[in-house]
Amino acid sequence: MPRQPRDYPERDKSADGISNRIEAHVLSHYPGFWTFIMSVPTLRKIANKAIINRAVMRARTRPSPYGSMAVRGDSAMPMAGYTSWEMMIDKAWFSRHLPAATPPKEALPTLDEVRALFVVPEGQQTLSENSSVLFLSFAQWFTDGFLMTDAADTRKTHTSHHIDFNPLYGLDRAESDAVRAKSEAQGQKGRLKTETDPISGEVFAPKLYDATGSVKPEFAILRPPLKFEQYLSRVPQERGDAVKQTLFAFAGDRANTTPYTAMLNTLFLREHNRLCGLLEADNPHWDDERVFQTARNVNIALLIKIVVEEYINHILPYHFQISADPSVCWHAQWNKPNWIPIEFNLLYRWHSLTPDQFEIADAPVPAKAFLYDQSLLTSVGLGPAMARACGQRAWNMGLMNTPDFLIEIELASVVQGRRNELASYNDYRAAMGFGRVSRFDQITGDPKRQEILRRLYGDVNKVEFFVGLFAEDVAPRAAVPPLIGRMVALDAFSQALTNPLLSEHIFNARTFGEAGWQAIQSTG
Repeated sequence: MPRQPRDYPERDKSADGISNRIEAHVLSHYPGFWTFIMSVPTLRKIANKAIINRAVMRARTRPSPYGSMAVRGDSAMPMAGYTSWEMMIDKAWFSRHLPAATPPKEALPTLDEVRALFVVPEGQQTLSENSSVLFLSFAQWFTDGFLMTDAADTRKTHTSHHIDFNPLYGLDRAESDAVRAKSEAQGQKGRLKTETDPISGEVFAPKLYDATGSVKPEFAILRPPLKFEQYLSRVPQERGDAVKQTLFAFAGDRANTTPYTAMLNTLFLREHNRLCGLLEADNPHWDDERVFQTARNVNIALLIKIVVEEYINHILPYHFQISADPSVCWHAQWNKPNWIPIEFNLLYRWHSLTPDQFEIADAPVPAKAFLYDQSLLTSVGLGPAMARACGQRAWNMGLMNTPDFLIEIELASVVQGRRNELASYNDYRAAMGFGRVSRFDQITGDPKRQEILRRLYGDVNKVEFFVGLFAEDVAPRAAVPPLIGRMVALDAFSQALTNPLLSEHIFNARTFGEAGWQAIQSTG
C-alpha cells in the first residue's frame, strides 16, 4: 500500500536564509490577501512583474561564461575551463550555470551503491499529494521538445534552445513539410495531415508505418521514434509488429513515447488545424504557407501561456497565480538570447513521478506495456484519455521512490552529471540564492534518506547535484522539491517569456492575425 508523502518531521530550514524563508511563507500563505491582489489589475501586474523578476534574478543572467564544450570539440577531451568565442556561439553544446568542478579527491559512491537511493523501500511507493499523471505526462512531452541530449556526447544537444513546438512541427523545414497537408483548397489551407480512426471516428495524425511494417515514403524524412529500435529488440516480434502499426507520423521523435505524450501532441495538432480554420475564414486571400506559419505562431504562443499559467503555477506553492505577461521582460536586464544549461536538462529527470502502471484502460496497464502502444489512446479517445490521466495520482517526486523499470535511467543521469563534472549540490544551492547546508537534516527531514546519504557521502558537501535535487522534501502545495522549483522558475521564465514571438515588436495582431490574436487573449 502507498505510504503518505510526509510521514516524517519537516526538514530544518535554518540554512535557507531568512529572506528566502519569509518569501516562501508569505507567498504560500494568506490566500485572501493574494486573492485581493489578483482582483485589482494594476496590483496584479506589479506583483506579477516583481515575482518573475525575483525568480529570474536569483542567479547570473545570460550569457553564461561557462559551457559544456570540450577542448577542440573532442568528446574524449576535458571541457574547456575558460571562455572562448566558439563556446559563446556554438549552440550544439549546453551552457552551464557553474563551471566544471575539480574532481573530488575521494571517490564518489559506485553506481551499485547509488542504486539504493532510488529503489522503493519494502515495495511501498509514495503518491503525490497534488499532481496527477497528466502533470508528469505534460512535463515529459513538453521538455522533450527542448531538452534533447545528444546520445553520442551528453554535453551536446540537438535543441534550438527555444520553445519551438518541435514535437509537433519538427526541427527543420523538411520535417514540417512531411507532416503538412500542403493544400491551397478552400478549407484546407495550412493544415497538418490527419486521418480519421475507423473505430472511434476521432481525428489523429496519420500512421507512420504501412501494413507491411515499412515507414510510409511520405514520412521517410522523419526521425524514427526515439529508442523504438531498442524497444523492438526487447519484446516478442509479434508484440513489436503490433505496436509498430499504432505509431503516429509525428515530426518530433519523442511524441510517440507513450499514449499520453501522443495524446498531448494530438490535442495541439487538432488545435493547429482549428486555428487554421479561424485564420483562413478571416483572411481568405492568404495562401497555404501563410496560414500554416501564422497558426504555428499562435500555437507556440498558446503553449507558452499554458506553460506559465497552468504548469508553472502548479509547480510553485504560491497563492498568487503568475500571468504570462511578456512585457515583464521587454526591458529587463535578463532579456537575453536563450541557451539551455546542462543543469536544466538534468533537473528535469522526474522519473520518480511515474507510476508502475497506468489507468488508461479498463484494467491497469503495466508501465512497460504502456510504451509506444498508441492503440491505448485511439481505443478510448482523446477526451476520456485526458480524464483518466487527470484522475490518476502521480507518484511523489524524490529519492527512494522510482519504479524498477526506470532505475537504470536514474543511474544514467548520475553518470551524465559526473561526466559533465557538475559542481556539488551545495554549490548549486549557493548559486541559486539558498544558503549552504551543513547537516543532512537540512536537506530532508526523512531519517531514511538522511541515513543513506550519510552512509554514501559522509559529508553534505560531497552530495552530488543530481542526487541532492531529489533528496529534498516536496513542500506542501508544491509539486517539486525547493531547489528544483527555484531552478525551474529561473529557467522557465527566462526561456519562455524571452521567446522571439513574445518580444515587444512581434507580440501583436500582425504576427498572429486578428483571429489568432483573439485566440491568444481569450485562452486562460
